[in-house]
Amino acid sequence: MQKQLSRLDYFTLKVLIGLFEFKNGSIVAEKLNSTQPKISRALSNMREVIHDELFIRKQYGLQPNAMASRLYPLAKNIIAAYDQMAVVANTQPEQHKVLHIAAPEQMSSFIFKSIEQVSKSLNISLTVDINPWTENVEQLIVQGKLDYAISSREFMHENVINNKLGDIEFRFLAVKKGHPILQKPISLETILDYRLIFINNAPIAELTTLVDLCSKTVNKKANISLITSSLLMAFERAAHSEDICSAPSVFPYELAKKRDDIELIDITEFYNENLKHVEEILHPKHFLQYHDAHDKNFTTLLSDSMTIHLKSAQDSYKKIKQSQLLNI
Repeated sequence: MQKQLSRLDYFTLKVLIGLFEFKNGSIVAEKLNSTQPKISRALSNMREVIHDELFIRKQYGLQPNAMASRLYPLAKNIIAAYDQMAVVANTQPEQHKVLHIAAPEQMSSFIFKSIEQVSKSLNISLTVDINPWTENVEQLIVQGKLDYAISSREFMHENVINNKLGDIEFRFLAVKKGHPILQKPISLETILDYRLIFINNAPIAELTTLVDLCSKTVNKKANISLITSSLLMAFERAAHSEDICSAPSVFPYELAKKRDDIELIDITEFYNENLKHVEEILHPKHFLQYHDAHDKNFTTLLSDSMTIHLKSAQDSYKKIKQSQLLNI
């Protein structure tokens, strides 16, 4: 048996771990930069060595059996030891790590800063692939096609962890310079006089609920011109029209500072007074979402770093806002 076990090399154990976590040979092949036939051969090899089926093919993928469940944590420990040996020997592990992340583009700098901080503390090198946020990001996490996502809603799935980074403390309207609304008091009626642009990283159905509720409150139909996860696209639309862009969170402030064709209206107080306590509205927050199979140490450090940087950005804007009020 000892001689047979020597056939369970690094790659084969990675296949075992991948199949257990993602239950799909194609996804495992993609994550290991391999091919489906090689994954199948590795699984056949494991079955011969262990004398067990390990995985049962079901309608929606491969289901690990009791033996696979017992071997999985052992394989994880062995691979972790292999990788640690590579570090000690000052060599690269077999796979160069690429992090695939889905997030709103306005949070890119925030994400890079946190990843660089964690990578430096762990002495590891990473390539970061940031993808636009879409409504199916959580499913992509389940399938192993995304490592992390920054979302404003929790997603309930047995393999997806939702780690709250913080609340969305500020809300803005972005309009072009000289927009007529700048001369008017802010109200739902005034806002609904114009076409609306929304920056969204949550299900559109929730956004529709908010818009419908506001429309019913003042008996005025809302007209939406654009829904996008791209802040840059939203600002471009606002800068060249009389459309009003709803821009939640502190991050739009940094981009607006760099433009001379956009003005931000801080509507945080208006939102808190008129909408924050409405039960029908699900108020968004910042969440880091990831597969529960991810490295716990890296993910914990990343989440902590993002939480700190988010609070720092919010505190910085609070100071700017207080300074502006003192100068009035």
